[in-house]
Amino acid sequence: MTIVEKIVRREMEAVIVYESDDVVAFADHNPINFGHILICPTHPYTNYIDVPEVVLTEIHSVARQVYRRIEEAFKPDGISFLQNNGEFNELSHYHLHIFPRFEGDQFGWKSSELGIQSMEKLRESLKNL
Repeated sequence: MTIVEKIVRREMEAVIVYESDDVVAFADHNPINFGHILICPTHPYTNYIDVPEVVLTEIHSVARQVYRRIEEAFKPDGISFLQNNGEFNELSHYHLHIFPRFEGDQFGWKSSELGIQSMEKLRESLKNL
């Protein structure tokens, strides 16, 4: 059973900010910044591609609502979204992170060191996509 399923069943405590039959949103217990929320299906879909379209639609609707609430409550310099799949989905349950960003908050993107690529190289890399 995933952490999200335990939260939905009330077997694990969480600060829930939205809940329906299909979607739950709650505070990340290890936040990037206060206001960091996870938006998840209530059922244990593992990856983005597994989540039914109707549930994804609700997740994105909730994300818009939460975005507005974050703006109002925290007055951030920006808001980020992050969603991981495969080996990078540490919960083994689809979840979308949404969190306020502030100048100097130390959250960052670490590049793979590929560097800036030519249009030719990018076209070549995507020819089978």
